[in-house]
Amino acid sequence: MKNVAFDEFVKSQQAPAQPEIDWNKRRDEWLINLDKLYSLIRGFLKEYIDSDQMQFKVQPIELYEENIGSYTAKQLALKIGRRKVLFQPAGTCLSGGAKGRVDVVGPSGANARLLLVDSNAKRTTDVLRVFLEPQGKKPISNKKEPAEELAWKIATRPPERRFIEITQETFFEMIMEVANG
Repeated sequence: MKNVAFDEFVKSQQAPAQPEIDWNKRRDEWLINLDKLYSLIRGFLKEYIDSDQMQFKVQPIELYEENIGSYTAKQLALKIGRRKVLFQPAGTCLSGGAKGRVDVVGPSGANARLLLVDSNAKRTTDVLRVFLEPQGKKPISNKKEPAEELAWKIATRPPERRFIEITQETFFEMIMEVANG
């Protein structure tokens, strides 16, 4: 005996066919953007690194992401006097529309978050994709077409998460906040 209601429920849960994601390409693009972030940071800190007031050390770490598997990424360690600030890559398979995340962790556990998002994004609602599916109609999305350019941005803390452009000034402010806990 067939349960019609359950059969309809199962059919309604089947996701519409979506384009296949090239996970190797996604991983490679994420790693390239991670290198670009570290180059940007090195540029901001050049005078401090050159004068030995700060150490800038990039080291390999192993990441695992469900759709990608295990791979090697780079973690950045900044040593400022006795304080150490780590830039720990979290990955590229994230919810919320970001294409990458790096957690910035200070010596006392204070942290900040860097997100790789659409270069035009100002807040979470600019990168989240929400689909509304009115009865019997085509799904409606609130997301604009993505920009071709991604940018690293500092994510503010909830409840209203905003994205702040990374400039030398905003970067220095973030480092002081994280390092001082």
